[in-house]
Amino acid sequence: MRYPSKKKLEEMDKKLKGVEGTLMVGPSSSPAEKFRWELCQNLVRYMTEKDLSQVEFAKLLGIDQSRVSEVVNHRIDQVSTDKLIAYNEKINPKVEFKIAR
Repeated sequence: MRYPSKKKLEEMDKKLKGVEGTLMVGPSSSPAEKFRWELCQNLVRYMTEKDLSQVEFAKLLGIDQSRVSEVVNHRIDQVSTDKLIAYNEKINPKVEFKIAR
């Protein structure tokens, strides 16, 4: 496999300019941040398994597509824990959350 040409790299850079990537949590993240990240991850997993677009998932959850984008990109600082729990309950009414040590 060859390294992409300079032209191809410039095209990719232009296409991806302004695209937000997924935020990750690290070892120094608080338990609350890690929990919110896992809640987002569960929603992303559901969306992927059901092959839903962000627009379709937004309709299913009854929220704006921009909020789904925040969830998909794990913007845990922009979505409350309560909201993330509510979204998870909407896709799985029997969901249970447990605290373990």
